Amino acid sequence: MTAMSANGSRRARRRGLGERWVGSVVYPLWAWREHPGYGRWRRQFERSQHWPAERLRAWQEERLRGLLEHATARCPLYRDRFRAAGLDRSSWQAGWARLPLLTKADIQAHGAELEAADFPARERQRNQTGGSTGSPLQFWVDRRRFASRLASTDRHNAWAGLRPGDWVAEIWGHRLDLAEGGGWWQRMRRDWLYRTLEINSSRIEPGDWDAYVAVLRRYRPRFLVAYARAAVEFAEFVRQRGIEDVRFEAIITTAEVLLEEHRRLLEAALGGRVFNRYGCREVSVIASECGAHTGMHVNSEALWVEVVPAAGLPAPWGKIVVTDLLNLSMPLIRYEIGDVGRWQEGDCPCGRALPRLAAVEGRTTDFLRLPGGEAISGPALTLVFADLGSVRQVQFVQRGDGSLRLRVVPGAGYGPEAEAEMRRRLELYLRGAVPLAFEPVAAIASEASGKYRFVVQEAAPA
Repeated sequence: MTAMSANGSRRARRRGLGERWVGSVVYPLWAWREHPGYGRWRRQFERSQHWPAERLRAWQEERLRGLLEHATARCPLYRDRFRAAGLDRSSWQAGWARLPLLTKADIQAHGAELEAADFPARERQRNQTGGSTGSPLQFWVDRRRFASRLASTDRHNAWAGLRPGDWVAEIWGHRLDLAEGGGWWQRMRRDWLYRTLEINSSRIEPGDWDAYVAVLRRYRPRFLVAYARAAVEFAEFVRQRGIEDVRFEAIITTAEVLLEEHRRLLEAALGGRVFNRYGCREVSVIASECGAHTGMHVNSEALWVEVVPAAGLPAPWGKIVVTDLLNLSMPLIRYEIGDVGRWQEGDCPCGRALPRLAAVEGRTTDFLRLPGGEAISGPALTLVFADLGSVRQVQFVQRGDGSLRLRVVPGAGYGPEAEAEMRRRLELYLRGAVPLAFEPVAAIASEASGKYRFVVQEAAPA
């Protein structure tokens, strides 16, 4: 077993022959065949991440002007919106803030008007998300855009030490990302290309963690990529079982809000440093932590990211809005993802000028709404109970009438005294504005996608 340091972290070891062979021969050949342009983008991203901020901004603006010209000529919905906002290629800054945000509902209702006219069918590919409410969202992605997506993902992985050819444990939940079946071709792709050991976090049954540990012991992956909450559940399992031989050099968490208490648990139980990441299927990687762990660097060469102030959100929080600078078949311009975040001020110790998101607080629906219009972060409220051993997990349920029900997975000693203490702590935030009830439950289920929600919004009673 690899030697352990005093704090339990696994020391980085030299890459084995198989890792080097896949990373330097198999993977590049596959990328050259399946994603032409990958190598060029990979080299570009390696250079541009060290550019001064002014040069990076000039790169973005050049591509943004080209995107606006393309969308004006080929996309009817944008042509109308640009005209109404007084926005054109030469003076886009003046009308930019007046340009309406593009919503998921817009894409669902006006997808045909967003598609670029006369874009060759063979050069685009349909993609989709499951949707946070179960309503699927379909969109087009340029086939050549996948090369830059892959290259940016590999760059951000490299900040955590993960490179093509390395074995990776994945605790994932989206059915579109998980390969079905176990035929020989699929096993070959797993062993000699992707090198991923997957478990579906959306349907983990009793005994699945034991089986997964056995797989990890066989392959000894050095990295873990996982939904944040699923990684926490695995870390709790490892800690409770006293498992000490499943450790990672780095842990990449994504798809959900990462609480600081969970970061500490992951690093203590699984050994590696945690690298938080933010992204979505529509535009791929948006931002990732580097080794300095002082915010998440934005994938600025491919995306124009904004944090837009919104009613009910306390400053400096705002809606995260993204423009994909490189996808032309169905441009996403000022696309409102549905998440809330804020910028990180100052320079990063790593020296990269890529701007940083300080945090992503979750979806707009992860905020509790008080009658006076105030918004309170559900994920932040869960930290109020972090030191209570009698509480294992919580979830807020808010109905249309504003009333709150707090689902609680009890720990040792849970009872009326624990509920009274939780009510006292929450009162500092709720101030008697909404009724609060408690609902002890055996477990809090994830969504079908495998994601966990801190806040569930329910319809008002009939």
